[in-house]
Amino acid sequence: IIETIWDKDYRAEAREQGLAEGREEGREQGRKQGREEGRREGEALGQRATLVRQARRKFGAETADELAGLLERIADRERTAQVADLIIDCASGRDLLEQADRLGLAGPVETSSRATCSGR
Repeated sequence: IIETIWDKDYRAEAREQGLAEGREEGREQGRKQGREEGRREGEALGQRATLVRQARRKFGAETADELAGLLERIADRERTAQVADLIIDCASGRDLLEQADRLGLAGPVETSSRATCSGR
């Protein structure tokens, strides 16, 4: 079969168009993933800032500053929520920091095991 110049040009143009569409689709998917990742990171930063603020009000600046460092090691939402509970439950900054430290060092979160402060 003899291929015409028109056939070659048409296939080359179609291939280029397909590649361009694929690149654009990939860029859009990358932008979407980037926005989602940025949203999650921003949400986590906001949660941490709120927890540090609450700890500062209840236990003072020293405890809040230490808690800020511990929160950097706590990556998941469940553990962050547990720290929020600890701020309410703990009677002392030392107790809060000990429990938050355990959360940061722990393995996977088990929903049945929650950190608690002494006396609770």
